[in-house]
Amino acid sequence: MRKVLFLAAALLLAACSGDKATLKLKVDGAANRDVVLSLLNVSKVEVVDTLKTDASGKASAKIDLPYKSPNFYYLNYNGIQIASLLLSPGDRVKVEADSNGRNVKISGSKECELLQEVDAAIAKGQKSFDSLSVQLIACNEIGDTESGKRLRYELGRLYVAQKQAAVKHLVQHPYSFTNLRNLYRQFNENFPLFSEITDGVYYRQLADSLQTLYPNSPYVAALDNDATALFNDMELSYRVKNAEQTSFPEIALPDNRANVRKLTELAGRPFILLFWDASDNTQKMFNAELEKIYSQFSGRGLEIYSVCITTDKAYWNSIVSRFGWINVCDGKGNASQSLVQYNVTKLPALFLFNKDGAIVGKDIFDNKGLVKAVSSVCLE
Repeated sequence: MRKVLFLAAALLLAACSGDKATLKLKVDGAANRDVVLSLLNVSKVEVVDTLKTDASGKASAKIDLPYKSPNFYYLNYNGIQIASLLLSPGDRVKVEADSNGRNVKISGSKECELLQEVDAAIAKGQKSFDSLSVQLIACNEIGDTESGKRLRYELGRLYVAQKQAAVKHLVQHPYSFTNLRNLYRQFNENFPLFSEITDGVYYRQLADSLQTLYPNSPYVAALDNDATALFNDMELSYRVKNAEQTSFPEIALPDNRANVRKLTELAGRPFILLFWDASDNTQKMFNAELEKIYSQFSGRGLEIYSVCITTDKAYWNSIVSRFGWINVCDGKGNASQSLVQYNVTKLPALFLFNKDGAIVGKDIFDNKGLVKAVSSVCLE
């Protein structure tokens, strides 16, 4: 009961505070200069204001918060990010920093202070990861297998510790937007912190918590979409695991020679299942990249089953006639049942299967990453 009353009081306070936050800034060494205020608009950063400091490096602003919910902001001076903020309606935030973004002090906002803690922990963990990775590369180059084994173990321990800390933060602060930093964190472009198919539960947990307070937030909407997609992947994984006879749901569609080709023909060998749209130039160009990969790995067992989602079969046929892998299309466009079978909600969609019929990769569209993943399954 006390928790319910506390939450109600917090909501009432937020409603009374309006949709603005007050910012007071002092930047040592930046007298009479411009400090740029930018908003992280879900996936892109947009400049929203330029603050002019006085002779003592001070500036202030009242910031209109979109959607009356917390938003991520950045303060930049002379091309250097000097502070990262998470502003909520009613916040009265004071920021002190130097012109190089060091010695940052932020007060007046619980979310901002919590964000500083999360960012500091992430930076520390990333520094350790980068150091271990460099050492591992050096060991691999000189053939030091013993040290390499130890370093891989240390990297594994670091990953587990960082993920445990992120989950603990989520449990301790279930209504905090700072959890978004952890959920979308990546050690590098191919190594996200939350990469397991079961991690959808954490996305869903946070999305459900934040929706109760901020139903109109675009951050929450994007999180909800990702949570839904991850749960679809979990459902597909369950269906694959429990499929009869084969270990993946069947697709049987006509190819560009009017022969019905079944996906189960590929049982026992590694393969790529691709869903794509022939009307999209980027997706058409991706086929050219696939052609190189197919040429490199087809001799080692790789096959490709490419499902084109279009109603113009003649145009599709003119594109795929040069490719040596299996190209199919039912001409039903977005009504194709194959999309439902594999829970495909956006195109392109790519699944990489190993020879046992298990999904080992999904939506790998960068050439380097796909070559690495395909090479791995062809060595099994």
